[in-house]
Amino acid sequence: MSNFLRKKAKILFVCFFVLLTCTACSSPRGKDGKTKVDQIISNEEFKVKRSDVSIENMKDAKLEKEYKKLDKDDEITIKPTTFKQAWSSGWFDGLIVWPLATLINKVSAATDAGIGIIVTTVILQVVLFAFTAKSQMSNQKMQEIQPEIQKIQNKYKGKTDQQSQMRMYQETQALYQKYDIHPFGTMLVTFIQLPIMMGMYYATMRASSVIYGSFLGMKLFNTPMYAIRHLMVGSIVVYILMVVCQLVSMMLPQWQKKWQDKKDHVKKHSYREENQTANAMNMYMYAMCIMFAFIYVSWPLAMSFYWMVTSIIRIIQQLVLHKHMNANKK
Repeated sequence: MSNFLRKKAKILFVCFFVLLTCTACSSPRGKDGKTKVDQIISNEEFKVKRSDVSIENMKDAKLEKEYKKLDKDDEITIKPTTFKQAWSSGWFDGLIVWPLATLINKVSAATDAGIGIIVTTVILQVVLFAFTAKSQMSNQKMQEIQPEIQKIQNKYKGKTDQQSQMRMYQETQALYQKYDIHPFGTMLVTFIQLPIMMGMYYATMRASSVIYGSFLGMKLFNTPMYAIRHLMVGSIVVYILMVVCQLVSMMLPQWQKKWQDKKDHVKKHSYREENQTANAMNMYMYAMCIMFAFIYVSWPLAMSFYWMVTSIIRIIQQLVLHKHMNANKK
């Protein structure tokens, strides 16, 4: 299992690197922390003050010179962003960032920016679940059969010859087939979710409703780091809740397994290797959570909202899947 986790971590890193390389997206923000005026995605025409946007490193050098001549209180007209314009910036902008930003703007127009992000997140997670439900069930089953996998590994412990390794592999594969588990199918969630996560990052940085909107008095464009420096309690609470919800969603399958074993009065023999595997899994979970917390502290608060809602939805999904799997056993 530890080898599987290492492979999964490597694939996660490769996916993240390839995604960043393929998108080739520069930061939508200028050095002053404001969104670049030509990066704003809007559904309708509106005006902004020159002092509220960044005009550095614009694609249109001539237009940049004109804007620099304006006073800070002069207004700049932002026109609606079309799919064609987004596509001209690259496939990632056209297929992922623009649709997400447009959806956020449309929902926000009828409510507010926070509701826009929440509704967009719920829609995304429902669609993702439709594609990854089987993979998520495999992931939970993988947690449950760890004792059986450990028995196979202990059976061939110390046997490094090719024949023994082949038998161990065959017995493990037979176990997967018995429980209808597809180990690498669980990585489908990662392959699909990474582009969506990066898309939401750029969408929340560029959607006009998020840039100039708020939710319960909180400016969603500010970062948790900015909130910590200025003691913005509401924003700090949202960030902390996001980290907690993320950790719970990652650890829940293990907790469910322990609760189910106690409920079924399962007697479990503890092996040193099994404890090492469990510790490795816990370290992997904690490391991932810390990594996300470190990344999100410098991202817009809108992303904390996105990830918090995503984690809550995943917790609900895991509870439903666990109940469904146990019902099928009966």
